[in-house]
Amino acid sequence: MVALLGARSAAAEPDADVTGVARDESEPGDPARRFANVLLYVPRATTEIVFITTGTAAGLIEEEQVVPRIDDMLNPDEGEVRIFPTAFMETGSSFNVGARVIGRADGVATTARVGYGGAHDQVAESRLRLGFRAPLPVALSLEALHDERSSIGYLGLGQEPERDSRNRFRPGAPSRSASYRELRERFIFGAGLRPAADTELFASSSLTRRHLFDPPSAADTLSEVFEPGSVPGSSALVQTAYSELALRVDTRETRAGPAPGFLFEGYAGRGAGVGASSHEFVRAGGRVAGFFQLLHPGNVLSPKLVLDGLETLEGPIPFVELPRQPDFRGFDTRRDYVSAVASLDYRWAIARYVAARAFADVATVAPRVDALSLDALRYDAGFGFDLYSRTAPLGSVAVSGGPDGAKLILYFGVSSSFGDRQHRS
Repeated sequence: MVALLGARSAAAEPDADVTGVARDESEPGDPARRFANVLLYVPRATTEIVFITTGTAAGLIEEEQVVPRIDDMLNPDEGEVRIFPTAFMETGSSFNVGARVIGRADGVATTARVGYGGAHDQVAESRLRLGFRAPLPVALSLEALHDERSSIGYLGLGQEPERDSRNRFRPGAPSRSASYRELRERFIFGAGLRPAADTELFASSSLTRRHLFDPPSAADTLSEVFEPGSVPGSSALVQTAYSELALRVDTRETRAGPAPGFLFEGYAGRGAGVGASSHEFVRAGGRVAGFFQLLHPGNVLSPKLVLDGLETLEGPIPFVELPRQPDFRGFDTRRDYVSAVASLDYRWAIARYVAARAFADVATVAPRVDALSLDALRYDAGFGFDLYSRTAPLGSVAVSGGPDGAKLILYFGVSSSFGDRQHRS
């Protein structure tokens, strides 16, 4: 027995002449496993980063009270003024950064913002609001905006512009996608009334002046892609006065974080050309959304349907006045007289003041309501994070993808325009 143990001990000791690292013999399936490991590296690393950064952000928000400080910055007390940075980015447009100033005193609130994204991508806006609490909550507002966007895409009318006979493309045009530069001024007067806790009435009037130019690069302009005179409003000054009435019913306890409830909104408005612009139209639409709690509070599934339509009273209607699809979180590149967008969002709270969101959208446009079809639907899906306070959303970052490509959306200090036509185009 002693001799046997000694033999085993000697066999266990490494040979002094052997160098390097001892390892098992390579198996036949190893190359395939290594190849799969390389392919899965990016999604695996992305998932790890999402969980690590989400946990880090959640801890930072919980421990350092980030959101309450931001909320205090965005909602100054009476007689105080706040200044904070703003940022907005969307794939296909320039990254715009700037600053906003907010002040409040005796029922009066005022804000001003400037943003810069390049020599031909700038924005400046201001808003003055006067509020009354009795006998019912009422708010009056006056706004002014000046902005310039260097390159806005236009594909033509319809869900499939290249096949739509209303679009007259120039023979031999190098592209079926045109772009233009827009210099815009807009003034809005609005009034809001809240007769009940979950009901709001809005009335607003605006005057918008749009100067349309060729893009700075002068490539694939409207005149190069489309037959001259076939795109109403191109290379011209478009002036429109528009007035609207809207009703909104929102039964959620909060409009910031995930909460169950129901949302309905309907609107109708009338627009007419001013000066040399001779067009007139009526616009109507609405949206309905349900917010259903799943499993436990903080998990909400939300289907939504949005319809927008425009009817010509006197034409032709400048193409920049036709309904767009900002509710579609893919590329908003379709215009027509009727638009429909259906969405499904799943939103869940992952920390105090932070929620994750998974979503999917489908969208279509048509010349008339009865022409809406399920053929050639556009779709996208994505994932993102929302930052919010007790009463309002503060910012969001999201990534969406579909057949048209991937899109990154980022905003902070610039409120989203859900349900607001006056600020959408």
